[in-house]
Amino acid sequence: MNRATLIRGIQLIVTLTLASFAYVLYSEIHDKQASLTAAFAHVRPGWLLVGAVLALQEGVFGGLRIWSLGRVLWPELRLRTAVTSEFVLMFCAGVTPGQAGAAPSQAAVLVHGGMRLVDVATAELLTASCTITFFLLSALVIFALQQGGMLVVQAGPQIEWLLIFTVAMFGSALVALIAAAAYPPLLKGIVRALSVPLGKLLRAALLGARRVPRLRARAEAALAAPGATTARLLLSVDEFHQGFRIYMRRGKRAYAAALLLTFGFFCSRFAVAYFILLGLGIPTSPSTFVAVGPPIVQVVLIQTLLNFALYMTPTPGASGVAELGSNALMSPWVHGAFVVPYVVLWRVLTLFLCMFVGGVYVFRYLGTDVLEERVKQTEAEKRALAEAARAGRAPLDGEDAADRQRGVG
Repeated sequence: MNRATLIRGIQLIVTLTLASFAYVLYSEIHDKQASLTAAFAHVRPGWLLVGAVLALQEGVFGGLRIWSLGRVLWPELRLRTAVTSEFVLMFCAGVTPGQAGAAPSQAAVLVHGGMRLVDVATAELLTASCTITFFLLSALVIFALQQGGMLVVQAGPQIEWLLIFTVAMFGSALVALIAAAAYPPLLKGIVRALSVPLGKLLRAALLGARRVPRLRARAEAALAAPGATTARLLLSVDEFHQGFRIYMRRGKRAYAAALLLTFGFFCSRFAVAYFILLGLGIPTSPSTFVAVGPPIVQVVLIQTLLNFALYMTPTPGASGVAELGSNALMSPWVHGAFVVPYVVLWRVLTLFLCMFVGGVYVFRYLGTDVLEERVKQTEAEKRALAEAARAGRAPLDGEDAADRQRGVG
């Protein structure tokens, strides 16, 4: 797949995400006839600016997290590269179903910056363990508060099932991650077991790719060495285990810092909703009992709960589910004319703002690379024409730059 096709694919997914977002907003306006003029009558831009800063800090502190972990294995990792990788991750997470493109996109930026892929994978898995730990602990806290009657939300039975599923999923993921890191034969066994069915799919894909002239050479080379991919993965398991042993020896402080950064930037992101309430002039005290603690703590708890649902949503950017879920869970604060303005600002600040920054990096990288190729091609053609002119020979019509170069040579 060339970069032009990749750019068109990304543009298509972004268009679908924005279209679904616009449809939900239209439904809200059409059904409720919300008065946007009345809702924005008492807007306070300063508080919205604070919310925007808190939203952007996720990319900065997330970059600091991968930077602190990555430098344990590769001290030359630049902070700028790490922060860029985090914003690219946020962009690709927003435009791919189930955030499937998040980790591979960040890994691509870090590898482009000079890190070995196996080191990136080790740092990425440790980063994932920080996120899993945050979600697991926060789910347990919310579950305990709800069982004790100190947290009351809409759709109680469904929320209980969501919490149980969250605890089970993230708990299992954390146990599996620790077991795979501590006992390499377990991970190698999984690789060998999956290599049989996945190997058949890979062979079928390579047979199809062999029919494409541009891909034929690589496909034939891969078909000539059928076990090479599995062998590389098994070797990576050993390197992955060695990387974890390095963290056990001299990466404890880096991991502790990554955990603190994880809790910090997630809580800051969830607090964006509180400052949107202030920015729209909405009372921060809920109309009904929600939870114990000051209003900002109550909002953070509700946003944490909403985030569980967003992570389980297969649509790009959790479009549809995010808007409807926010309307339901934030109803003690947001209702009437404020529903649509709140949802718009919440989605813009918590999703599209960081996606825009990450998208600038993505399209700048892809676009610059394509442009450089075209510039090099043009310069080569000019050099070939100049050499042909000096040789006293006019280029033949239809002759490309490569043929001209060979002719004068």
